[in-house]
Amino acid sequence: MSETSHDPTSTSNELVIWKYDNPYANYKLDPERIFLLNGYTLRINQKLNNIVDITQNTGNLVWDGAYILSKYIVNNLKNDATFRENIKYAAPFNEIRFLELGSGCGLAGLSTWILGGFVVCKRFNSESNLKNKNKLDVGLRGEDINVFPLNWEELPQDSSNPLHISNMLPFDIILASEIIYLFHLHKSLIKTIKYFSHLPCDTLEGRKENRRTLVLGIYKDRGLGESTFFDIANKFGKMKVIWIDNNWMIKEFNNYSQEYKMFWLIPFE
Repeated sequence: MSETSHDPTSTSNELVIWKYDNPYANYKLDPERIFLLNGYTLRINQKLNNIVDITQNTGNLVWDGAYILSKYIVNNLKNDATFRENIKYAAPFNEIRFLELGSGCGLAGLSTWILGGFVVCKRFNSESNLKNKNKLDVGLRGEDINVFPLNWEELPQDSSNPLHISNMLPFDIILASEIIYLFHLHKSLIKTIKYFSHLPCDTLEGRKENRRTLVLGIYKDRGLGESTFFDIANKFGKMKVIWIDNNWMIKEFNNYSQEYKMFWLIPFE
C-alpha cells in the first residue's frame, strides 16, 4: 500500500499505485487485503460469503475506520500530545499494553504490535500473514500478541479465564475502532473498558506516578446515536473526550477527513 497519488497526466498503460481514495481501483471487497505498515507487509484474508453490516459478521472484512486508525497509530501515535502527556512512564514502546475491543480483522491491534507493543485482541475472524519487508529495530515476538474471545455483556467471572483480572494486568491503551454504533451496548462497553483499566489512585502523589488507561477510538457519524456513548463515558465511566485533529488525514483520505472522527477518552483527574 502506498500513499503516493496517481499522476493525472499518466497514460492508461502505466501502473496505477493504489491509495485509499483511488478512483481507478477498489480493493475493499477483495478476498485478500494487503497493507504496508512500518516496513511490514500485512496480508489479511477477508470472508465475504455472508452479508456484512454493523450488526452481523463485522469481523469478516477490514473496515475503513480500522485502516485509518492503523495509519494514525503507525505514523502519528508516538508524537500525539495526549499520548505523550499520559504515557510518560513507558518510554520503551514494548512496555505499553494495548487491548483492542471488537477487533474485527485485528488491523489496529496488529499495527500496535508491529510498533513493538504488547497487544491483546478480542478474537478476530480473519486470517492474517505478516512478512517483514525491511530490517527494523523492532523484533516482533509472537508472545507479545494474544487473541481471546470476549463478550462485553458477560465479563470474565471465572478465575480460570485468561482475561480474568486475576490473570491479566490492566491495559494502558484500549483501541476502539468503529464499535460505538449499537446504543444498547454502550453501557456494557464502558463497563468493559473500566474492567480492563488501571485502578485510580486516591492520593495526589500517587496520581503523579500512577498509570492511567486511555481509550483511542474512531467512528463515522452514521446517525445511530454515537454521541450518547460519550455522554455515558462521561457520566458512568468518569472519562472525558479529547478530539483528535483530522488535518493529518487530508493528504491520503481527502473528503473522508470530514466523515470520520478520532478521539481519546481519558479518566478524570
